[in-house]
Amino acid sequence: MKKVALLLLSVFAVIGASAQTGASMKRVLEGSMILAQRNLSEDGKEFVRSFLGQSFYEDVQYLYYLEKKNQAEYSSDIHFLYLDKNFRPMKREGDDLIATIEASMAIVRDREGRERAEVVMALRTIINLMSDMHNIGHVRLESVPHSMQDFKIWRYNGDTPKYIKRKYQVEWSRFWNVYSGSHSGMTGAMWADDYELAYGAKANEYAAGSLYDWVADIGKSANEIYKWAVPDYEMSRIQRNDLEDFYFEMMAKLGYRLAKMLDMLAQQQ
Repeated sequence: MKKVALLLLSVFAVIGASAQTGASMKRVLEGSMILAQRNLSEDGKEFVRSFLGQSFYEDVQYLYYLEKKNQAEYSSDIHFLYLDKNFRPMKREGDDLIATIEASMAIVRDREGRERAEVVMALRTIINLMSDMHNIGHVRLESVPHSMQDFKIWRYNGDTPKYIKRKYQVEWSRFWNVYSGSHSGMTGAMWADDYELAYGAKANEYAAGSLYDWVADIGKSANEIYKWAVPDYEMSRIQRNDLEDFYFEMMAKLGYRLAKMLDMLAQQQ
């Protein structure tokens, strides 16, 4: 993605920094939602519009909104993708990301005669959990024991021993969610433009297959990163910058895959 002119050089920010940091991350996700919206068929756009309105960006974090309001009916574990040694969803007791997506898809398919609010909630759940599963910090692999729970890494704003270091710990799941004010000039639409320019040629490739194919692709990517991302790993600024292209490609995959899923649901009833 470095070839795209609009992409600004950025680094991951300190957890709990300014409100600007949160706003930057929201726009990164908004870019994925705008990309999905752009790639919907006309029937898909009408279907989504009929339940979620003109834009469904706000739904990408809807389940977290319920948690903040103490209205969630599940544990926070629902936001994590647990995969077995073959990169397939593990059968687990309790809240489960993939099982919840599938149950929500079933509600949307069988929407005729259901309460509108139930269908809207199912769509919002799909959107939020599709976003979560494309976040590597939320992927837990049976074959990588240390990934099965959150862990902390050390990160510092330095590239060489001579550089003045600002070293601090950050939780792995949070590391992928926070960006610095270097992104403050980017809007959601600009992010969508970047994703399209950098990865649009692979749109059909990314969206090919089923939910389980996407999960396996995500698991294989996570496996490569977990080869070196271990508890107390010390990550330099250069390495964080090198991860940018990978992360933004995941955000593009999210947009194209979500568009395909919503189009499919629009046609099924």
